[in-house]
Amino acid sequence: MGEIRFYKWPAIVSIIFLLLSFASWPYGYYTFMKFVVTGSVVYYAYYLYQIKKQNFWFWSSVATAILFNPIIPIYLRNKTLWSFIDVIVIIFLIVLLNKFKKHEN
Repeated sequence: MGEIRFYKWPAIVSIIFLLLSFASWPYGYYTFMKFVVTGSVVYYAYYLYQIKKQNFWFWSSVATAILFNPIIPIYLRNKTLWSFIDVIVIIFLIVLLNKFKKHEN
């Protein structure tokens, strides 16, 4: 199996969805957003696993995937808490992109 490539677009799409989540949307939007964010961080976790970087970035991606997974959702009734988490994930993805941009093909 070949080496996985590093792409920026999953993080960029996730960041856009997370930023849009600050507007008022039907519940379905947030479920779809969770699929997008979970897919992106699973991709980055797999990428980091493939390049043998099971460090903070890998485990943070795994934790984010668990938190945002839409299959077995974690319910936080406080929208303010979710908004705070969304900001943290946006920052995490921006820093991840900057840290690993040299790996992009």
